[in-house]
Amino acid sequence: MNSMTLFRSAALTITVATSLAMPATASKGDLSYIEQAVLSVCIEASQDDAFGLVKTLKAHRISKDNAVKKVVCNSQPLVDFARAEQAHKVVKLLAPVERRVNGNVTIQDVDAPL
Repeated sequence: MNSMTLFRSAALTITVATSLAMPATASKGDLSYIEQAVLSVCIEASQDDAFGLVKTLKAHRISKDNAVKKVVCNSQPLVDFARAEQAHKVVKLLAPVERRVNGNVTIQDVDAPL
């Protein structure tokens, strides 16, 4: 999926947990700063560019925790969107954050050798 097609589909479906409402007929010039930031994050995630994603998050001062918790692309949380787009590098980058944020705990039996 090229970035222009992604932009058109994402511009209508991206929402942020801060309950921003975006008009359905918004063009690129009508997007607020936050909407443009979220759109940039979604584009980087869809292109499987982990370095570009980190750079975009830093440029917009979005922590990885907030990106995992609050960014929604095409009606999916960011990590699920990256999985759907088969963005393996981005998923590898964000999966530990997702586990920590969601409170998933893994228990391993560590037995000292005798």
